[in-house]
Amino acid sequence: MKNLSITLLLSLLISFTASAQIYLQDVDGKTIMEKNETDIIGSPFFNVEYIEGTVTLTNGKKYENIPLKYNSLKDELYFKNPKDGSLLSFIVPVKEFELSGTTYISGLPAIDKFTNKSYYGLLADGKIKLLVKNYTSIFEVKPYNSATTEKRYENNVSYYILNDGAMSRFKPSKKDFLILFQDKSSEIDSFLKKEKIDFKNNKDLAKVFGYYNKI
Repeated sequence: MKNLSITLLLSLLISFTASAQIYLQDVDGKTIMEKNETDIIGSPFFNVEYIEGTVTLTNGKKYENIPLKYNSLKDELYFKNPKDGSLLSFIVPVKEFELSGTTYISGLPAIDKFTNKSYYGLLADGKIKLLVKNYTSIFEVKPYNSATTEKRYENNVSYYILNDGAMSRFKPSKKDFLILFQDKSSEIDSFLKKEKIDFKNNKDLAKVFGYYNKI
């Protein structure tokens, strides 16, 4: 049993090393020269620490278990250089990526200040898609009784609907759900009450879309 455990551990280590070498050799990356914005409080990254995820490029290649960081200020995805831990950007554009169970997609119609290169979290798929846009902005605030202002990174969230190829804003609320799904408004109204849907919870929002697609 002990020998079997050692053999299994060695196999896993070899597999992990081989996987790291494959993405190092196969993925083209460009070094990111990040400015050290010490005068701004917070971080421009959606995830401050690396998270292993899956990436699909526009050329069809797919890579799994890559340490990723998403810069929600610049709307760019980076990966970790296995050699020295530096940030690398993808030379071949990223079509979609997955982080912490959420798939992020691009190539959607431009809306507001976002372009067709922007990434959206796909919360619900189907005829009508529910998308969440996480983005970061920089704002200035003057603390109480202070003569100077501070710069801070501010995390923002907006929701959108993709329906028949058109993008539109969506404000998660009972009113907006009943308008969006007006052909099944009575069923949706009952579902919202029965399930006690929390309009600030992404999983709950996706649950409503899932129910609509079934009825």
